[in-house]
Amino acid sequence: MQSYDISNKKEFMLKLLKSDLFDNFEVREVILHTAFKMVLDGKRNKDYFNISDETSYSLYLTWGEIRKYVYELIQGIKSPTYFKIVLATNDEKTSTLSPDASAFYLNIIFKENLMICSTGTSYKTFMLDQSADKLWESHIKDFLFHYHFL
Repeated sequence: MQSYDISNKKEFMLKLLKSDLFDNFEVREVILHTAFKMVLDGKRNKDYFNISDETSYSLYLTWGEIRKYVYELIQGIKSPTYFKIVLATNDEKTSTLSPDASAFYLNIIFKENLMICSTGTSYKTFMLDQSADKLWESHIKDFLFHYHFL
């Protein structure tokens, strides 16, 4: 796991909430502290979408599917006092990065006016080889530098 302090918070939030840059990530969880605490589970409600088990929908909603709703919850006169957004790679992206991993995570945390992104990896089985972790950390670091978030 690697953590990165986001120095360009305004640009990061603009890209997160108003662009499609993060849209392909699956949402595992969103926690927001505004006037009250909100916890959003990223699992897709198959009954709401009228989905049968045979369809190819992901178990989790994508950031692109819920971004506008999170934006509506965050926007206002005052910034949230805290939020945590847990994003994960979809199955296709995960398998291209490593056949040993079940998901790669990007955790976005805002607390006490600091914004931190951290990485994580979930393996299918116990692994001594942590090369997939290193690959994901490098990928995220390059991504954050490329968009001038660091």
